[in-house]
Amino acid sequence: MRMLRDERGNILLLTALMMTMLLSFLALALDLSKFFYIHHQLQTLADAAAMAGALEISSCGGTSSSSSCLIMQKAATTALTEGGSATPTLFVQCATASGTGLLLTINNGPCALGTNDPNNGLKNYVETVVSLDVPSYFEGIFSGSKTLHISARSEAGYGIVVPSKPACSIATGGGQDMTLNGGSVIKNAPGSSCAAYSDSPSVGSGNGCGSTAAVMLDGTVDVPLEVAGNVCNQGTASPAPTTGVTSVPPDPFKGLTPPTAPALSSTCCNPVSGTTTLKPGLYNSNLNTNGGNYTVTFAPGLYYFDSSVTFSNSTVTGTGVTFVFAPGAGITFNGGGTSVTLSAPAVSSDAVGTVESTGAINGMLIWQPSTSGDGFILDPTSPATLNGAIYIPNGQLQINGSSTLNANGNIVAQSLNVDATLVLNCSGMPNATCAGGGGGGGGGGGAQTISLAE
Repeated sequence: MRMLRDERGNILLLTALMMTMLLSFLALALDLSKFFYIHHQLQTLADAAAMAGALEISSCGGTSSSSSCLIMQKAATTALTEGGSATPTLFVQCATASGTGLLLTINNGPCALGTNDPNNGLKNYVETVVSLDVPSYFEGIFSGSKTLHISARSEAGYGIVVPSKPACSIATGGGQDMTLNGGSVIKNAPGSSCAAYSDSPSVGSGNGCGSTAAVMLDGTVDVPLEVAGNVCNQGTASPAPTTGVTSVPPDPFKGLTPPTAPALSSTCCNPVSGTTTLKPGLYNSNLNTNGGNYTVTFAPGLYYFDSSVTFSNSTVTGTGVTFVFAPGAGITFNGGGTSVTLSAPAVSSDAVGTVESTGAINGMLIWQPSTSGDGFILDPTSPATLNGAIYIPNGQLQINGSSTLNANGNIVAQSLNVDATLVLNCSGMPNATCAGGGGGGGGGGGAQTISLAE
């Protein structure tokens, strides 16, 4: 009886039992803390992927789902990998996600929650679901599962102030950022509906013809001219310019990283004559095609020019090419017998700025990242057709000459000076680089707003 009443050691037994429970709850808490941390990481990835996908809604035409829009898929996937995550396994348009590792589902419009989602099926929203199976070290003791499936969902909505016409020419500077000299002509190609935009807010002085007017118009403009500031109109414009515009499209190529100079081209610096095929690479001295009835072909790829390029009395062609110019270099088309047709890689399943296997850049035909002196000069004294973007983001683009420049793609420059005939055509190349409106493809958009919806 004394042994049954002996309570010595009970505290030790109870302590041992309590410590077992406490350690179990501590282990469970550690697991749950890990799960919450990973969920927070997945939510950040889902938000980034949704916003990246929403940025490409205009490139997808707003009608196709994520299952057919490769640009959207690439943007959402890149948003994850650029954040340091592994490349996810991709699923689209509410396909059932399964497998190991990081999984990404992208839906345009949202469909994961069905009709419980007020944005269900809306094409101006992108929904992403990021999921991962996470090992369970302690929680499995209670649940019997060795892993826990964690997922995070996000939606991003796309709003856009659509310009009234596709933006085929954008001047992005301040002060007087567009000058249309006497004798110059800007017009649309047949069937084109392009507009020219100036985002300078300068209003000039007096009647608007002060030196700081956003646009100095002393030529003939037969395309809509939309200006944030004022226009000094001493020429002819039909329709009349619109001033005080608040929906000027932004630079659609802002943020693209210019390429570095490649290795010297194998055909660099040799005299050009007869029938010649030039190869991509660096050209570190003047390139001249001066001769009688020469035929010059640029093979597909990236060309980097440290000096000026002159095409004279020659037939010049190139498809799938990108010309990048160092400061001070320009391009001239001379001679009545000169015919120039150059085309950038068309923007099809990839976004503008994607580097092709040849080193050329989707949608980008002529690119001078920085300018010096008189700026970058296009001098068409004979007709030329340029299919792709002409991008001079940090200087003046001068279009001089006595002939016609057919520009089938977006022209973006800090300032634009025209003293020639410039013919705009937003849809002159497949999915061209013109921004906003209708009749052009995927380079940019209007004044875009992207925001998380859920």
